[in-house]
Amino acid sequence: MLRALVYGLTLLHLGPGFAFALLAFGCDATSPAIGAVCAMSAFTSFSYLTVGAWVVFGCGALALHLVGKARATAEGGRALRAWSLLLLLSFGVLVGAATQVLTGSQFGFLAIPASLCAGWLFLANPQACLANGTARANQRGP
Repeated sequence: MLRALVYGLTLLHLGPGFAFALLAFGCDATSPAIGAVCAMSAFTSFSYLTVGAWVVFGCGALALHLVGKARATAEGGRALRAWSLLLLLSFGVLVGAATQVLTGSQFGFLAIPASLCAGWLFLANPQACLANGTARANQRGP
């Protein structure tokens, strides 16, 4: 319970911190990197960036939680692994969309394969594949 409280407080404070950093360093007077957001009032842009950061960080934290839970379950947890994959995909899409909206660059969508690769590193179990292949070879006989 204490761990969940610490995670919640961390996400609660990271959202405004991330929004402040984006506004402080992204709204340069000469060439703003996040021009559409900088054109709004300070409070409105700070609110939008904070809520957006909470959505992205929350999806990422939930994806990490489900990946850890799916890794700890037996091989029959296919539904949990499917939900983990879906959340990893949505996290990558959210990061890509946020990058597209804020900077206009499409390179943020590279977060989709990056998040899937990171999830695969934690979810993949090569020993399970080897064990199934060995078991199938033993069933066929000599």
